Amino acid sequence: MSFDADLGPINFIVVSFPSAPVPSAGFAVLTDLVAAGRVNVLDTEFVSRDADGKVQRLDAASVGLDEFSGADSHLIDDDDVAAAAESLAAGEVAAIVVYEELSFLPVIGAWGADGGTVLTEGPVLVDDLIDALDATDALEGN
Repeated sequence: MSFDADLGPINFIVVSFPSAPVPSAGFAVLTDLVAAGRVNVLDTEFVSRDADGKVQRLDAASVGLDEFSGADSHLIDDDDVAAAAESLAAGEVAAIVVYEELSFLPVIGAWGADGGTVLTEGPVLVDDLIDALDATDALEGN
């Protein structure tokens, strides 16, 4: 396993909306985070599922987010799109965002300067965190 110390932790998120156009408030906050140097958006895709179950990629303009046109870098492949669309009802739209967490880079750099080596990193699923917290609560209750 290799690790590029010039990259911060990479994560993804899939968010569904009832239909297009999608609300822009969250995307405005995302744009602010990019401008502040806190995150780097690596890829953004929009997908939908029609009444027949057919999944399609949508361009940003078609979901009302013209400012995200061209933000797709094709890191999100067809398997990722299909997995994201599994939970969509007919007519719903999902946004898939792959992003780099830049605020953690100074920590990684300091560890490296002190001789530390990052062995692995990755996202913690919210459901896994909740399960772990529930298990901890159960242990404390005994």
